[in-house]
Order: sequence, then structure tokens, then C-alpha cells
Amino acid sequence: MRVEVHGPYRLELSAMQLIHNGGWAAYLAIREADENHPAQPDLLPYQQVVDEAVFESEAAAIAGARQVAMALLSPAAR
Repeated sequence: MRVEVHGPYRLELSAMQLIHNGGWAAYLAIREADENHPAQPDLLPYQQVVDEAVFESEAAAIAGARQVAMALLSPAAR
């Protein structure tokens, strides 16, 4: 799992290899970066993103998860 902080948000990016075809799936969670902040629900709970996409490598899947995170956090998406 790769963790990145972007402003007030902590991105948890990961990938899992698919057993049936050897490809990779992208996973993402978006949380508050301030761990001392009172309990807040996750902005995006840990889940598979880019549904039905199969990536060729772990790095490509993590990059796909990062693209989803950036799209969700962009000012136009809010």
C-alpha cells in the first residue's frame, strides 16, 4: 500500500493481483490526513476503483487509483 498526503487528505493507494487472469485491480481510500481530528467518516472508504479494469502491473493499478483520487479531489468535482 502506498500512502500519500494531499493537503488535508490521506490517500491510501493499493493494488491486488487477480487470480483468474494475473492482471491487477486498483484500490483506494481517501481519509482525513489529521489523525487527531475528531472521528470523521472516510471521504471514500477502502474499495476497488476503476471497476472491471484490469491493469498490466501493480504500478499501473496504483497510478489508476491515484487518477481516480485526483479526479474526486479536484475543485470541479466538489
